[in-house]
Amino acid sequence: MSVQSSDTPDEAAPTDAGSDATTSTSNRTTVETPIRTHPTLRPTTIWLVSVTVLGVGLIAAIRSAPGVLGGAGAATVAMRAVALLTGLGVLRFLARLYVLRQTEYVVDEDTITRQYELFFRTWQRTVPVSKVRSHELRQSRVQKLLGYGTISMNQGLGAIELENVTSPHALYDSVSTLVER
Repeated sequence: MSVQSSDTPDEAAPTDAGSDATTSTSNRTTVETPIRTHPTLRPTTIWLVSVTVLGVGLIAAIRSAPGVLGGAGAATVAMRAVALLTGLGVLRFLARLYVLRQTEYVVDEDTITRQYELFFRTWQRTVPVSKVRSHELRQSRVQKLLGYGTISMNQGLGAIELENVTSPHALYDSVSTLVER
């Protein structure tokens, strides 16, 4: 599998940048080293910017025409409500960005792992490749344009998702090869 390498921290990068992560041996592809990748921050950043711009725009529109809402008092209440909702939205997306920056996906011969560290505590979910019953790649039109997607694997008792990974087709092919063995 060839995973895109980039200097930006939100792009996926293989563990060993100098070598390809897979090897072809007589019609069968095996993973030599664990594939380590991170989710991209692009979708969450786009939502963060959108919420901020929308909130600031609404506040500016209300401030410029307070009579539309029935007077200065109603306009002040509306501006405070919009500011509160915008602030909560911004905090939510900032927290999501922090979690995504701490998240790492690891795919090796035997397991698929999703792990992240939050407030000096590590959360980890590991699924043995032998227990994966089905797997799928999901990409919306926007995700396809921006070059990322989500790979979901069902193990019968629940799913594990590798969200917003760059080069999703390459990672999906590697997961498919491991699951079909």
